[in-house]
Amino acid sequence: MLGHYLKLSFRNIRRSLGYSLVNILGLSIGVCSFLILLLYLNYELSYDRWHPDLERVAKVSLLENEDVLNSTQAPLAALLREKASVVESATNLSRDENFETPLSTPEKRIVQKGTIAADSLFFKVFPYEIIAGERNGPLNRPNTVVISENIAKKLFGNESPIGKSIKFFNALDCEVTAVMKEATGPGHMNVEIVFRNPNEKNNYHWGNYSYLTYIKTKPAVKRGDVEATIAKIFYEERLKTKHNNKSYAEFSVSGPQEGLFLDFVHDIHNFPRYGSSNIKTVSILIVLAAMLLIAGTINFSNLSIAAALPRAKEIGVKKVLGSSQKRLFWHFMGEVAIQCGIAFTIAALLLYLALPYFNQQFNVNLSLLKNGITYTIAVQLFLSFIVVVILSGLYPAIFLTRFNTTKVLKGDYSRGKNGVVFRNALIVLQFVVATFFIYSVVVVTKQLDYMQTRDKGFSGEQILRIQAYKMSTREEGFNALQSRLMQIKGVESVSKSTKIPGDKFIDTTTVAFKAEGNLYRMSSVKVSKDFFKTLDINLDQGRLFDDSYADQHTRSAIINQTAANKLGYKNGKQSSIAFPDCDSIPLQVVGVVEDFNVLGMEQEIQPTVFTIGNEACMFQSGGAILVKINGGDINGTVKSIRAAWKDIEPDFDMKYSFLNDDFQQFFATHIRLQRIVSFFGITAIVISLIGLFALTAFLIGQRRKEISVRRVLGADLVDLGLLLGKNYIRLIILAVVIAVPVSWWIAGKWLDGFAYRIDLSAWLFGLSAIGILVAVAGTVGIHIIRVSRVNISDDLRDE
Repeated sequence: MLGHYLKLSFRNIRRSLGYSLVNILGLSIGVCSFLILLLYLNYELSYDRWHPDLERVAKVSLLENEDVLNSTQAPLAALLREKASVVESATNLSRDENFETPLSTPEKRIVQKGTIAADSLFFKVFPYEIIAGERNGPLNRPNTVVISENIAKKLFGNESPIGKSIKFFNALDCEVTAVMKEATGPGHMNVEIVFRNPNEKNNYHWGNYSYLTYIKTKPAVKRGDVEATIAKIFYEERLKTKHNNKSYAEFSVSGPQEGLFLDFVHDIHNFPRYGSSNIKTVSILIVLAAMLLIAGTINFSNLSIAAALPRAKEIGVKKVLGSSQKRLFWHFMGEVAIQCGIAFTIAALLLYLALPYFNQQFNVNLSLLKNGITYTIAVQLFLSFIVVVILSGLYPAIFLTRFNTTKVLKGDYSRGKNGVVFRNALIVLQFVVATFFIYSVVVVTKQLDYMQTRDKGFSGEQILRIQAYKMSTREEGFNALQSRLMQIKGVESVSKSTKIPGDKFIDTTTVAFKAEGNLYRMSSVKVSKDFFKTLDINLDQGRLFDDSYADQHTRSAIINQTAANKLGYKNGKQSSIAFPDCDSIPLQVVGVVEDFNVLGMEQEIQPTVFTIGNEACMFQSGGAILVKINGGDINGTVKSIRAAWKDIEPDFDMKYSFLNDDFQQFFATHIRLQRIVSFFGITAIVISLIGLFALTAFLIGQRRKEISVRRVLGADLVDLGLLLGKNYIRLIILAVVIAVPVSWWIAGKWLDGFAYRIDLSAWLFGLSAIGILVAVAGTVGIHIIRVSRVNISDDLRDE
């Protein structure tokens, strides 16, 4: 019996091959798009879930008035370890895993990302598997390092690295005590190398906020209990005196203005308590995927309903011969399941072709067969298949099996208005999806164009960002470096800054500056005299830095417009500010520069204080060297700078990039989103138009005799266009009306994530509506023109 049903199913597919191919192809495209984004969702939600123990690992951060401090005090980990009964272990570490650390052995020299400086308890908190060397306490001794299999192969080939030495920055020698296995899934930290922090003792004080603190909770402890416990301990030990010895209960009711909070590591990537999250982009992509799947299934249902009439007599005969409605229902659902199975097979082939492009665009490694999610993916694929079969086949199967036997055997295939109304509802829903996609493409493109063309407040044209690995290069050796580079032909200016526009990770921590007895939290940036000249930043009030003693020894400051507005600074006003706890060394505000964007368009420009030197109670270093070159011979100038750099930092290869390229990285996520939305938007529109094309061909084909009669009676092309196209245009106008408020709301929510954004306007919706109407009119118009040119006698010959 099963073989008989399969034979009938394939025969019916072959009988209406054109409609079946359109059906299957449209569904395949929708399913393929859905599967890609389903894999991506699995990838995003798998962050820091590669080991069960990570469920108990949390990052400790500090809320301090207006600031969220990811970096915490050096002794915090020890305090929580000793005082918190809910904490099994705690570690502090310093990391910039995207910084390329110079590593060397006697045989090799490389630069490597993923370097972590940690204390001896790192491996008590993070469950990395040690596969060679010391398994218990590999970082117990000073100057020790644990490396990944990847680094072991890079530096030592097939030899055992245990006991051998690696030099960091060509200065710090560390002995390899163990090799660890890399994480089997993505994580918020990229860890390739963990070495014992050599400055632990020197930096171990509560004034040092340069460490990240992680804890591992004891089993079966509730998250809320952990946070409440550590917050109370921190208040009692560190904040109580500051808050007039209030009890913790009294302090708590006054609001969370200060204290510790937790982010469990598997929430950091997608659901952090503060800061940016990737889940918004993921959510948008999942909505798009679901809509594409809906578009494909609606397309399938519409074409199945349209093709139902030729099979009406078959159904009537089967009912006369004893087939029940239930049996016919399952037979047609079986046909749908077969077509959906073919569609999923084609979708898998399309997925194989599309995944490399998607992986490259989003910098991920998606695969259906990736270890660790195979079972999950299999279950999701099965459930997706069931849902697609139900959505695609339920109504067509009911529609087909409920034909009246007597009527269809007499040649009356009419089903009344109900079937038409439902089919039209599906068409409207399909074009609501298509309209939403068009509008999404327009909004994302306009916002991206706005971000890229908006004045940044500085010029990054032909400016090199050079990484200086030695602090001495950036500090006491800077004047010599500047003098050397200025001798090179093509170099216009050389400067430095601790905060560089375009850097991927920028410290947004603010400092409580004191001005006229009040505290103002502002960002502190160390620069050199020519910084503003190098970036072409405009002066608004006062003057720029010069070679005076006050400027060069942190007695003068320049602020940006946002800071000036915050302080109420006006031109000519004698105003001074001071670093925290440093009233004895006031800084005279000598100038105001126009605001310039450092953090991208998602965040507002911070109020900022610029100073030179480190002679006012607060030491800051880092950042990079900025070199502005003219457009004569860029390659030749860069080559000369690289040659000079061999004398400046002979132990390191010069690492450089162009500032404009670095700043463009802020837009990378949005550019990828634009490409994906555009691709899936075009896909959804094509699916809708293909379905409409086939459906229109079928329905107009049923009215060919009526059309021929009207032509005999004098109807021209315009009359036929109004007759056959008006219903479709009405449906599309209804779809646009429904899509407008939904699209407006979703677009507004997405744009709320930008500090600098476009305004939504009616013309954006008008453009989307015109686009979909033109596409539909063209699709229907092709059939109207075709039927208006056929030979009338061929259609009327049998009458």
